[in-house]
Amino acid sequence: MSGTLSPAFAQNAATTPHAHAARTHHAKPAVKAQKSAAVAQPASVVPPPRPANAVAMVQTAAIPTVPAEAENVVVTGSLIRDPNFRSASPMTHLTTRDLQMRGITTAAQALQQLASNGSGNLPASFSSNGAFAAGASAPSLRGLTTDSTLVLMDGQRLAYYPLSDDGERNFVDVNWMPMSIMQAVDVQKDSASATYGADAVAGVINFITRKEIKGFEANAEGGLSGQGDAGHQRLYATYGHGDLDRDNYNFYVNAEYQNDDMLYNRQRGYPYDTGDLTGIGGYNANPNAIQADGSVVGIGSTTTALVRPVSVGAGGTLTPLGGLQPLGGGCGNLTTHNVPAGAFPGSTGNFANTVCEQNLVGNYRVIDPEDRRISTTAHFTTRPWERAELTAMFTYAQNTSYNTGAGTSGAPVSIRSQSRSGDINFANITLPAMLSNGQPNPYDPWAAQGQPAQIFYLFGDLNPSSTQFNQAYRGSVRLSGWEPSNWGSDWKYNASFVGMTDDLEYDRNGYPIFSRVRQAINDGSYNFLDPSQNSAAIRNWIAPRSVQHSDSSEYSGEATLQKGLFRLPGGMVNLVIGGNIRYESLNNPSANPDDPSNPSAQYMGINGFYAKGSRWVESGFFETNIPVVKYFSADVSGRYDNYSVGYDHFSPKVEALVKPVKEFTLRGTFSKGFRVPSFAETNSQTIGYITYNPAGDPNAAAFLAQHPNASGTGPDAYAQSYSLALNTVGNPAVKPELSTSFTGGAVVQPTRWLNMSVDYYYIKKDNYITTANQSTALAAYYAGAGMPSGISVIPDVADPDHPGAMARPGIVNLGYINGATLVTDGLDLALDANVPLPGKLSKIKWYSKGEATYVFRYNITYPGLGTERFAGTLGPANTTSASGTPRWRANWANTFTYDKLSLTTTVYYTSGYKLTAEDYTGPGTRNDCAQAATGFAGETTLDGSPIRCNASHFWDIDLTLAYRFNKRFTAYANMYNVANWRPPLDLGTYGGYLYNPAWAGAGMLGRAFRFGVNVTL
Repeated sequence: MSGTLSPAFAQNAATTPHAHAARTHHAKPAVKAQKSAAVAQPASVVPPPRPANAVAMVQTAAIPTVPAEAENVVVTGSLIRDPNFRSASPMTHLTTRDLQMRGITTAAQALQQLASNGSGNLPASFSSNGAFAAGASAPSLRGLTTDSTLVLMDGQRLAYYPLSDDGERNFVDVNWMPMSIMQAVDVQKDSASATYGADAVAGVINFITRKEIKGFEANAEGGLSGQGDAGHQRLYATYGHGDLDRDNYNFYVNAEYQNDDMLYNRQRGYPYDTGDLTGIGGYNANPNAIQADGSVVGIGSTTTALVRPVSVGAGGTLTPLGGLQPLGGGCGNLTTHNVPAGAFPGSTGNFANTVCEQNLVGNYRVIDPEDRRISTTAHFTTRPWERAELTAMFTYAQNTSYNTGAGTSGAPVSIRSQSRSGDINFANITLPAMLSNGQPNPYDPWAAQGQPAQIFYLFGDLNPSSTQFNQAYRGSVRLSGWEPSNWGSDWKYNASFVGMTDDLEYDRNGYPIFSRVRQAINDGSYNFLDPSQNSAAIRNWIAPRSVQHSDSSEYSGEATLQKGLFRLPGGMVNLVIGGNIRYESLNNPSANPDDPSNPSAQYMGINGFYAKGSRWVESGFFETNIPVVKYFSADVSGRYDNYSVGYDHFSPKVEALVKPVKEFTLRGTFSKGFRVPSFAETNSQTIGYITYNPAGDPNAAAFLAQHPNASGTGPDAYAQSYSLALNTVGNPAVKPELSTSFTGGAVVQPTRWLNMSVDYYYIKKDNYITTANQSTALAAYYAGAGMPSGISVIPDVADPDHPGAMARPGIVNLGYINGATLVTDGLDLALDANVPLPGKLSKIKWYSKGEATYVFRYNITYPGLGTERFAGTLGPANTTSASGTPRWRANWANTFTYDKLSLTTTVYYTSGYKLTAEDYTGPGTRNDCAQAATGFAGETTLDGSPIRCNASHFWDIDLTLAYRFNKRFTAYANMYNVANWRPPLDLGTYGGYLYNPAWAGAGMLGRAFRFGVNVTL
């Protein structure tokens, strides 16, 4: 029988860390399987051999012998199929057993922990925090964001996720992938454009499916956090029949299910569950909170409506005629503060008597969405004739992500929000003194005097929520084999076709339409005094369900032919030539179309963005491996890609291996690559938001002086950190990004059981696609000067407490340009060991595997503006959700087995970083703590000074314990975040509230447990 057992025990020699038959077209003896698997090891060219009894321990079925000529090893990042081929590219190779031993069950989890996965990665938790590409997860090798990492399955391309990351970047979602059928995950950590074409600038991640499964295997798993929440359930079952060597076919079917419960901020402790940050040195940013000095900083909307009499001037400017007070006189279930009437005349508070405070973070904000994955796969492999193999596979997968709340804050949409420029049409709404039927307005306390009332209100009864229902359909077929030849070596051929579509339905509930709210206000049909009295009919009419349908597709056909030409002292010179033709498309219509003729028809609180496009790509490529002598070999490859939309590019690559002695190998690669502009970068419109603090902008001094707070010690809330809208429009003339990459390193194998490696990497991007710099536009706006070409600024609504003062910038209109150069470099370290223990300890088997990445530089240079340096800081903030660029990331797993018992300890580490980002504050400011970014109100002192300059490092330790009762039944338990370490405070990121989900999501979950059983029949 064969099958995946527990996190500690593989089903046969083909699934041990150093033997994976899924990479061959025919089964082989265990010894040969170990030898051929060496090409994919992360830390070395030749893996440390496992002790013979260690292989036998996990072997449950003999592997039949076939002729050596049938071996057809596929190496990620190479076209060469040869068991003696060794790649010079730095690799991380994770088998299913490696992942199971670490308690990793999803593709997103596996990639999130990679040391080389840098800034701009898209964690699943970001879906609940305002991500443009909600419901998806993706890696970002070398921190070059999601669009520069190519994700494959069995070496074939996949369709893009229908939504674009940050409304700009095309990427492949990994959430839908069924991990129970995966044999291994290969991560090539240098450019692979010469083999795969565009998008492989930072590297390639290849998910390799299992080739052959015989019998039945099933798994059931459940878990929850140490606090009794964040429930988890996982089930899968697989049945396979047929033996490739005996029957010439194998067929298996698989079904997988996983569900993870939603986790709220209120389920975690201080300060992650509140806007009141006085306990860590900030101020209380809950709406309408009284501060330690007795002041009220700003006006905020709550679920209790606040009103005040106003006069309406020219252009709709409102002038307050009295202090704010709760509609109906009380705050309901909100926190009530009593202040002397008129205590803050003309100030940002200007409350009359009672102040209503609400903890919006604790009431609404979500840490992780509810996530459900369901997939089914059919896989068939046969040998239709001698020396040939045909594989066909079809997968249907669906992923449903659901969370309550709206936008980054999680709070319902508001009337008169001061925190989000996107609600600009709601800013100056007033309750009329007389309703449309001629009756006095019961919700305007000053109706008798004929005065309208300005209203501040959260639609708490609309219960906003969003659901992303994504369906992936993928089918592939591959024919490969070899034919004998009388000269050189045999011919090897490979032909494949893959088709995939990705359909997304994005549903939103609880988002009001502006015109309907105005109508309900004018006719009095919405009850602001007691929202619980509103009928379902009026709520559904004001906020009808919004449904957005988007889709993408990928269809690709490829053929290669390989021939050994002649022999050199080092071996056979192999040449591969091939061609590919593919079609890709994306259709992502806006969920909130901009209708200039009727702007009031828009939903409030829904970002309007779209991206559309399609293209054909024709490619030709080659690769030749030249083993000059036994201790030196070279590999040369190249690819030409021609796009129907007008792009074409040739990508070369050269690799070299030097092995003067068996214990030491030098390796290096040099390559040119490219990233084709995304559909969004050429044809789209996106309104996104960045956190902007005028106090940190030297050009805003005069503006700040016009907006003092009550005590005159600094700016009022209107002029502090807020969400600045960037409206970005696609540019059809933008050109592909061009890259130059180099890696160089050494592999050391001092003993049979230990491999170590160190590699230096360097990547340079020219024609780097970015937006025009908003700082230039803002400087011109504050100075009242003319705007640069193609850039403009739309003012926000007036400051309610200083209505005559200059309005803050509301929306900056930008476009994509090839406007910068990016350079990043660093070191990769890795080890892989099967450690022999002495004496009586020899019965214990010790397997150790670890990797670390250190970033030297991550710099972006803008002509005429200087160089922004991000390594060790929160930047690049605008393109990575302010997730930062930590210098160090590392992981180290150690597995100990004794008889039927196994224990794995995995340690993860991410270094700290400064809370500065030079794309916020300009070149040369990364060490200036006065410029520390603050992503949320309350993260400064009352005078606007940052309260922290650094986010600390983060450690995480996971344990997996497994016991194999017999060859058919195994039980296991996982403990995550054993020490229950909390995430370090990050006051600048906006991917999560006060913590960074890109690096410290495990800390937010806290200690968690999972228990499971695995059955193989």
